[in-house]
Amino acid sequence: MGLYGDKTQQTDPATGRPKVERHYDLAVDGERLVVHVHGSTGHMGSILENDDAITKAAWMIRNLVRSRERIERTADSSINVNLLDRANPDVLVLEGGQGFVPTHGIEEIMRRMLEAARRGAGHYLVRVGRADLSAEQLVVGSYDKLHNDAFDGDPDSPALRDAILAAKRCGIWKDEPICGWTVSCDARLFAKEYPDLTVLTTGAGRLQDAHSDSECLDVDELVRSVELLSLFILKQTADIPLA
Repeated sequence: MGLYGDKTQQTDPATGRPKVERHYDLAVDGERLVVHVHGSTGHMGSILENDDAITKAAWMIRNLVRSRERIERTADSSINVNLLDRANPDVLVLEGGQGFVPTHGIEEIMRRMLEAARRGAGHYLVRVGRADLSAEQLVVGSYDKLHNDAFDGDPDSPALRDAILAAKRCGIWKDEPICGWTVSCDARLFAKEYPDLTVLTTGAGRLQDAHSDSECLDVDELVRSVELLSLFILKQTADIPLA
């Protein structure tokens, strides 16, 4: 919550309810304590408007591990942390998004992510007294969905100036600084396929709705987006004045 803020205290404008109803559920099941951690889903480009259940769960588990000896002394019993209802509770699969800018190539990003995961596993093994195990053998990384390399373009290109004119004509332009987008998207594929062309990304919809339980498109916004593309194409191909 320190990074994302307490989303139980923030209202989702789409539903009028808190973005996260509660951070976790705790239930007693025989000799087990079962914890379900909740988060607010969405596109990774809007991560600061949401929060991350994985991050919160990791914080809880880390503090539990740090307090393990004290808890076991108090309870005069041993404790174990396991994944709930998994055929192999010793195997944890984590999947998440990673955005990056063109100061680093995709191979460098992959290497750094794997090294970070192994460093974390190594610190954990030392803390629980299992420094005899190898973090390199315990942590395996794959990048089945990370295939869009980062790119940059000219923020004052003729194409971008035409896009701004079209956006102003449609009434959707916001007078804000031109900047890159630090999340992965299909525009990166086009940038690598056509390196000599200017690649711009636009479309209807809000980032906070994308990939969420309330994902939707506003019809009026979709119409304005179509109008923007039409005017932009006319300006690019026929040089029709838009000002």
